[in-house]
Amino acid sequence: MNKILERFKNFFSASHDREQKGIQSTKHGMLNNFMFAVKLTWSFSRIFIIAVIAGGILISLYNLIGIYIPKIALALVEQKVSTDVMIKVMVIVGVATLILNLIAYKASYIYEYQWENVYKGIVSKYLRKSFTTDFKNMENPDFLDLTQRSKQALYTYQGIHGYCMRGQNIIANLTMVFISGFAIALVNPVLVLVIITLSFFIYKILDSTMEWSKTEFRDAMASNYRKNSYFSNTARDFKYAKDIRLFKMQEFIQNMWNDINTIYYAACKKHHSKWIMCEAKMSMLRLIQNVLLYSVLIYMIMFRGMSISNFVLYIGLVAAFSTAMTDLFCNLVWMNMNRMQLDDFRTFMDWTEEIPDYQKGEGTIKNIKLEKYEFKFENVSFKYPGHDKFILKNLNLTIEAGSKLAIVGINGAGKTTLTKLLMRLYEPTEGRILLNGVDIKQFDRESYFNIFAPVFQNIEIFAFPVWQNISMKPENETDRNRVMETLKRSDLEEKINRYENKIDTTLLRIIDPDGVDFSGGERQRLAMARALYSDRDVLVLDEPTAALDALAEDKMYQEFNEMVKGKTAIFISHRLSSTRFCDKIVMFEDGKIIEEGTHDELMKTGGKYSDMFQIQAQYYKSEKEGVTC
Repeated sequence: MNKILERFKNFFSASHDREQKGIQSTKHGMLNNFMFAVKLTWSFSRIFIIAVIAGGILISLYNLIGIYIPKIALALVEQKVSTDVMIKVMVIVGVATLILNLIAYKASYIYEYQWENVYKGIVSKYLRKSFTTDFKNMENPDFLDLTQRSKQALYTYQGIHGYCMRGQNIIANLTMVFISGFAIALVNPVLVLVIITLSFFIYKILDSTMEWSKTEFRDAMASNYRKNSYFSNTARDFKYAKDIRLFKMQEFIQNMWNDINTIYYAACKKHHSKWIMCEAKMSMLRLIQNVLLYSVLIYMIMFRGMSISNFVLYIGLVAAFSTAMTDLFCNLVWMNMNRMQLDDFRTFMDWTEEIPDYQKGEGTIKNIKLEKYEFKFENVSFKYPGHDKFILKNLNLTIEAGSKLAIVGINGAGKTTLTKLLMRLYEPTEGRILLNGVDIKQFDRESYFNIFAPVFQNIEIFAFPVWQNISMKPENETDRNRVMETLKRSDLEEKINRYENKIDTTLLRIIDPDGVDFSGGERQRLAMARALYSDRDVLVLDEPTAALDALAEDKMYQEFNEMVKGKTAIFISHRLSSTRFCDKIVMFEDGKIIEEGTHDELMKTGGKYSDMFQIQAQYYKSEKEGVTC
């Protein structure tokens, strides 16, 4: 237990330090965030805002009628009215109550229904930001923690929905406070002040606890939630099923997940203890409040001649006023929690991306239709955000138009980083990259992306039909004949035609229980078909055959050689089967080019490239030559 507590202490200490060093949310006031939430929801559904206001007023009026009904009934008895009159009055009150209840129910139904439209709009806005934020943010742990925190604003009863729900409650509370408070003040104004004062102290206790809960528990646990989600999803993801079983990783994953949850449960214990103390303090103040209220009313009936009907009325009014006052402050506290969640949400949504400096001519060229594409790296150095070590240092490299360039080297040499810079997923820390003599920053980024057809090592396929996995477009924008052509060129046509639905076959079993999956090699062929379908001018192949055996890899590279004719192609690999048909080869080591030339030139020099090729060459010989793999 001591070890667990020590880990818990260390975790929170580290989380606190990380929070201080990480991304801090911009703090907006409660009113500012309230207006933001109203404006945002109004943009998606005006009826929703009207339903929120109407619902709040109707709820309080309905409750007030419930308080006055006993008073009316007792007053009729005290006045000794006839039975007929009593029945008529009660029927009128009952009908009015029923009508008000039906209107309130209708407003509540509209509220719930319209919230779905609002929620859909907000989530769409959030997703657009997620999809378009700079790629570097997706590899930044601090930004990922902000993303995790910002999601809370999308949950039911949290963030924006919480603001709307609390706003409706506050409207109901204020309506009840004003009406019942005015009635009570006519009898004893001091009583109103006492209730307000005690309710304010309850508010302060709850508010301080809520703020501690947000900053010291929820925010501190953001990275823990992310880790928990990763291990939980990994354990359920069929992509990892074979590895987990064959390498007997069940116990390891279970232990990691248990460790994460042990920290979470220890944090929850501290969190719950804090709330228990909060509730104890508030309960004591409520008890004092109720004792004072009933003491005053008993005094009024014993010494001031208050009637029984008025006594019952004021019992209800005082209880309603006290409850509404306490609920008002509690709703303000919860709204303050929602404010902090909205701070995270707005910080995420307002996150400043690397926008072009138009005064320097950046991002102004949108129509990139060139006859040739030549890239030149001039003294390019790069280090990842938050890191001190340069991955690439003073890199100078020319990729000639229409040429095939092989970039080779061991893992970690900087090959993939070069492609990220080339495709502008990252910008150079120092130096610049030119396209036909023009700094690539001068091109509009989205237009610049359209130059490239990438095939990455880790191929992601989607739970869509085969044709959509290739075209990456909706059906009305997809050329099915072209899909079939690319499948043929990537050697997948025969496999796809075996399926009953052919290119309409859904991949994966996430959406369609009859969906199919591909092997690693087939996924890479699918990615090649995807790249061919896009028919872009520059192909970037980053370890595109990593899932293939040596002979299949060599065969596919020969096919690639035919596929990329007339295009500029960059092959990234630490295996050298791609190099022989390339126009130029550059070898990386520790972020620098150590050798450059054609295959024959580098073999003659007898350097590191030659050594690596000789070692790997045996795996590309056929079994007929007497070599077994």
